[in-house]
Amino acid sequence: MNTSAPDTSTWSYSLRTNFYALSPDETYYESVWQVPNMAAMALPIMTLMSVVEALILKFTNRDNNWRLHNAVLNYSSGGLTEASNNFIFRGAEITFYSWVYSNWRLNYLAWDSLYTYFFALLGVEFCYYWWHRASHETALMWAAHSSHHSSEDFNMTVTARTSWTMRPFRWIFFTPLAILGLPPAVFLVHVQLSFIYAGWTHNETVPKLSKVIPGLGHVFEFIFHTPSHHRVHHGANRYCIDKNYGQTFIIFDRLFGTFAEERDDEPLVYGTLGQMDRNSAIMIQVSPWIELWRKVRSMTSFGDKVRALAFGPGWTPGKPRLGDPAEVPDVRGREKLQLPLPSWFSLYMLANSALIFFSYFEMMGRLKNLGQWQPLLNLAYIFFSYTALGGLYEGRRYGAVLELVRLLTFFAMSYVNPLFGGAASLRAVSWINLLSLFLWPAVAVFTFRRAEKTAKGQDGPREGAKAKAN
Repeated sequence: MNTSAPDTSTWSYSLRTNFYALSPDETYYESVWQVPNMAAMALPIMTLMSVVEALILKFTNRDNNWRLHNAVLNYSSGGLTEASNNFIFRGAEITFYSWVYSNWRLNYLAWDSLYTYFFALLGVEFCYYWWHRASHETALMWAAHSSHHSSEDFNMTVTARTSWTMRPFRWIFFTPLAILGLPPAVFLVHVQLSFIYAGWTHNETVPKLSKVIPGLGHVFEFIFHTPSHHRVHHGANRYCIDKNYGQTFIIFDRLFGTFAEERDDEPLVYGTLGQMDRNSAIMIQVSPWIELWRKVRSMTSFGDKVRALAFGPGWTPGKPRLGDPAEVPDVRGREKLQLPLPSWFSLYMLANSALIFFSYFEMMGRLKNLGQWQPLLNLAYIFFSYTALGGLYEGRRYGAVLELVRLLTFFAMSYVNPLFGGAASLRAVSWINLLSLFLWPAVAVFTFRRAEKTAKGQDGPREGAKAKAN
């Protein structure tokens, strides 16, 4: 039995957490309450890798695959998702899993057993594979998952582009592990490690490992999910559609016929088949649901309405369950939608988006000491803030109005319901918000001018500009 908790504060632990390389002993926890937030432990190395990736793309003239507004949008989307999960669900998924484990399990697996470690490693991956596959093959779940695929850039920031509407669908796919007797604490460890591992696979700079390390690289790519495999998964090219669902391993894709090798002779185009022309962290997650609602309403029979939800997103009446492969458009050479913005406006958006992101993490450090209403109030503020900033990004007049309300609301909330626990944090953020308040007139004028151009048909939400996909 492992009686000593691992040292989670070292750089070595952070590095190994990113690559699912902790020793079995370091993953042994008897109680859910002992399991650390491994994403927080992995964050220093993950951030460093993301910065290095951005620099490599910049200095190799591939920076069109790492654009500031898209990175901000990705992190904003991730902030919304994490805030929703922690402030609303508050552990509902693991609570349900624990209840099933306590009442319905058919077996008992020791939490500190090497056998249990390997069962969890493969079991979590197997369940993830089917959840991920279902997220692509059913329109209802695709509406929640598609926001992650809507990014036309592919880099480590895309890892954060998760959906807060997906949570209700995930838990059911992992329930069999509880029935089979996998302890909740062990499940929680491996779910976290699996998610963290996915971070480095969202990467354009890492080549096929088989080219870098012949032999060993081939073996690694045969077993594990790699950046090359995941580039295919995010590609909109015809041969990439509905392929490579694995997260840590690629073996289940090979077993179930959903594997595709990255092609050297065909540059990948990222994003969804229908380009997502939105720049709001709220709307990139809401828009797919609006489209699904319209599709369901357009169906004339009840049966077709049900099939519009349960069949693939490409299905139409009279077509196969997943749609007609011959109707998948050829996106090779498709141009990326761009959002040309002045540097001062981009910095304003970056600073304020980062502050909201920081407020969430600062709040998480004090969550256990807060009542029920404070997290919910702060969640409402976070959603309101990203609605305002999304409106600014898209050049909507309401964005400028809501932004003024957001800045003024911050000062009121700082006294009624402090976002930040420490006086130093509150003082620093207050100064930045005060500076933003002084800059607001310029932001408002710029936004209203963009809105006027859009109304005249001169430009679209993304100013109508495009750039060739590499």
